[in-house]
Amino acid sequence: MKKLVDLLLFGAIFIAVCAVALCMETNWLLGIPLNHWSFYLLVFGATLVQYNLHYYFKQPTGLPSSRDEWSVKNRNTQKVLLALGVICIAISLGWLNTRHFGVLIVLAIIASLYSLPLLPFGKRRLKEYGFLKIFLLTLEWTLVTVWFPVDQSAQDPTSFWLVFSRRFIFMFILCLLFDIRDLEADRAANIKTLPIQLGLRRSYLLANICLLFFVSLSAWQLVRQGEFVFFHAMLLSAACTWFMMMQTKKLNNDYIYLAGVDGMMLLQAILVGIGTI
Repeated sequence: MKKLVDLLLFGAIFIAVCAVALCMETNWLLGIPLNHWSFYLLVFGATLVQYNLHYYFKQPTGLPSSRDEWSVKNRNTQKVLLALGVICIAISLGWLNTRHFGVLIVLAIIASLYSLPLLPFGKRRLKEYGFLKIFLLTLEWTLVTVWFPVDQSAQDPTSFWLVFSRRFIFMFILCLLFDIRDLEADRAANIKTLPIQLGLRRSYLLANICLLFFVSLSAWQLVRQGEFVFFHAMLLSAACTWFMMMQTKKLNNDYIYLAGVDGMMLLQAILVGIGTI
């Protein structure tokens, strides 16, 4: 069972499922039909490739990490997962709308520069620019799970940007928690992330403030659309995220973050999905 859990979490299968779930949530929130199955296959495959590439080329930090140890010991498994991700992407491309390809190329470039040492000057990866790191990662997750699944021009602009802004805040909170987890590793690598600049107490305070903004935007959506079910889903999602945030103060291991913190994405999508039944 532990080997299966490690494969799902450390092999990025779980986070790929979370990405697909958030894309589906966006459609439910905006009241539009789900995309063709190939779209979700693309998102799943791209997430699988991005995360496995990142950890395949990641340099060891010298700090204990279950995920890093798994990555070093399971290179062949990672290669299989990378191949599976590429196959998923290749299969899905034939069904993509033309409008998707432009942003797909931009997202692929950002993702590559984030993880791989491709920059020809200064720091070689975008993630090494600490202050930029969290906003870049948050924006990419928001673009993939909100802009990509829907055509903004076909939506009520206010509803679209409400979902977009709330998703950005939600993903910012999760990314901030991961930066808190990586505080010591980033400090050793001289990457000045927000938690390093603000300190732990202020970082958690910032996460709580963002969570209040998240609830406020959900209340605005309730006033505009009268969707009590979606409001309750977001309220419960915020409460669970806060609870998980408190757990990270007590436990600092890969499992609590990859299953618990990342799991908040899947939980939120499930709660919204239940509301559409």
